[in-house]
Amino acid sequence: MRTLGADSAAIVLNQDIYEISATAKHRLGTRVVRGDRVFRYAKAGMAFTTNAYPCWAPQNQTIASSSVQAAAPAGQNFVLVTVGSSEGLANNGVFAKDDLAGGSILIALTSAYGELFNFMILGNDALASAGTLKIYLDGELPVALTTSSCVEAHASIYADTRVGNGGGFVMFLGLPMRLATVAAPYYWVQTWGPVWFGSQPAVGLGWHAQECIFRDEGSLGLRTDATAPGGTAYTINAQTAGVVMCHAQDNTQGAPFLFLQVAP
Repeated sequence: MRTLGADSAAIVLNQDIYEISATAKHRLGTRVVRGDRVFRYAKAGMAFTTNAYPCWAPQNQTIASSSVQAAAPAGQNFVLVTVGSSEGLANNGVFAKDDLAGGSILIALTSAYGELFNFMILGNDALASAGTLKIYLDGELPVALTTSSCVEAHASIYADTRVGNGGGFVMFLGLPMRLATVAAPYYWVQTWGPVWFGSQPAVGLGWHAQECIFRDEGSLGLRTDATAPGGTAYTINAQTAGVVMCHAQDNTQGAPFLFLQVAP
């Protein structure tokens, strides 16, 4: 992952944070800092109809616990993994080249998961059907692997983003800066700092109405106790969104500005 300039007025070359693009101008997940705000470069998997609500990552686990296909010496920067017919982005055993780029991989020395190594994925070779997949790592193996070693992997959370109801099973990423389209799917998403979101009426409404979560459909809701009025299980366990920044002059709900707290 790269970080681009921290000046609050800096313009991002090739594609600024308020632009969309038909082609990738930066690596997915590239990080931009502008004052208190942080942005990541992402790709939409659908045409967005609003950017008043957050985008999210739809992927299930891309590779479940799978065995290392061949022993690997210490110092090697790739692994060969046996993948099944239900794995991959489409759960069909098929991997396009670099489907996993920017994602995460866990390597366990044995199936007991006693010693573990976490890497970012630089890329992968294409694979037409279930079999042996070559995955490139962002570092070198510190120790040798055997065929008793195991791998789990997840594609980049910024590779196929959506807007709409996540159903309670997704990770919300932040606020899209533009309405991405099918023809121009590359855009920036704000992941940290001051931002405006569509909110429920209770957000910021009076005393201690400040800590917010993402509801299933993406709007901001208050984090509440399940026994409180309106409290439900998901208002306790849902993903943290951030903190209300300000109230109206009479301490009721003002403009729902949030200090977003997803990825700093």
